[in-house]
Amino acid sequence: MTTSSPGSPIAPYVHRRVPLDLGGRRLEFATCLDLFSSHQVDVGSRLLLRTMEPVLAERDTEASARVLDLGCGYGALGVALATMPAVASAHLVDRDALAVDFAAENARANGVEVTTSVSLGLAEVLRDTPEARYDLVASNLPGKAGAAVLSSMLLGALGVLAPGGLVAVVVIEPIRDLVASTLAREDLEVTLRRDTADYSVFHYRPAANASFPPPTDAFAAGAYDRGTLPFEDANEQPATITTVEGIPNYDRIDVIEDALTRRIPRIRAGQRVLVSNVAQGYLPAYVRSAQPEAHLILVDRDVLALRTARRALLALGAAEDRVETRVIGAWSEASAADAGANLVVGVLHEGGGAPAVVAEHVGLVATLAPGGRAVLAGGSTAITRLLAHKLPADCKASRTKHRGTSFLEVTRAP
Repeated sequence: MTTSSPGSPIAPYVHRRVPLDLGGRRLEFATCLDLFSSHQVDVGSRLLLRTMEPVLAERDTEASARVLDLGCGYGALGVALATMPAVASAHLVDRDALAVDFAAENARANGVEVTTSVSLGLAEVLRDTPEARYDLVASNLPGKAGAAVLSSMLLGALGVLAPGGLVAVVVIEPIRDLVASTLAREDLEVTLRRDTADYSVFHYRPAANASFPPPTDAFAAGAYDRGTLPFEDANEQPATITTVEGIPNYDRIDVIEDALTRRIPRIRAGQRVLVSNVAQGYLPAYVRSAQPEAHLILVDRDVLALRTARRALLALGAAEDRVETRVIGAWSEASAADAGANLVVGVLHEGGGAPAVVAEHVGLVATLAPGGRAVLAGGSTAITRLLAHKLPADCKASRTKHRGTSFLEVTRAP
């Protein structure tokens, strides 16, 4: 049975535990409201697993297959595959650090060893292990990723296959034709296609005598780019950032972020400013315009958001050594306690439920240096709960409101 002890980093984020029966084995997965398919292992993943069982069963009985789960979520595919006798190793990858935290915990609770990585597609995986090759790449592809991103995932997976390897993906019906047309190439072979009313599974591999190079960095190549977003900076000057697919507010300023900019206190040169949940990068860009000599610490669970925000800052003239990025999934008091932030600003991530918001709040307060101040935006109910939460003895909290948004300000004594 899947459990998460009170000391587990994901404990405040757990919504429920969902079962998966696979080849006579019963697995169980802790899920989060803020992750895909939190109420059950989704039908598409179950369908994909059923098509992969006979493929793996055809291998030698000795465990030898190296498996990659690309976009692993809380780990249903990768952990299930890791339990199969033919699998020697499983590497679970997702751009969302909270998903990776859940996948690692679910593997441990189900008694299997896996490797986990936070990576935007395969970019960080290949940066850290450029020689990585797999016998099976499996993915439940995101339905709203955009054609360029889907193409980079579908074809990029071929570039990390070992000789004789296979890619197996499941997609929702609205993008099945796009996927089919992307795979309609002479240099690859589709070995299986299975359609239902709502899903399609594709198995494919390089055609005979064909080879694919390791995939390029899709973000650097512009595959995620959506458009540009103009805004007025802290000095009332026009500025623009490049926005991306897969993050909200690619075409407009988020109203809560905009309201938060009006509560940013004066920033002095050299101060350390931590910006949490950076989204498309508007808030970090505004903070940087208020004080170009500040050291910015960007924190998010999403590698795509961090790369987008960092790119925006550099394009606006920020020095590389003044922009630090940290990817944090499940927050705890120790997550970034060494940040030594003079100012913390950010919009609370409320999708994971009340205990998750408290965990994030505790972690953000712990980043404050003596004399530091945090200004956090959130819903009225969330801020009310946080005001009732006991703070460290040297911290004080207050609350303000503006047009339906509440702001929690926490100060740490010098």
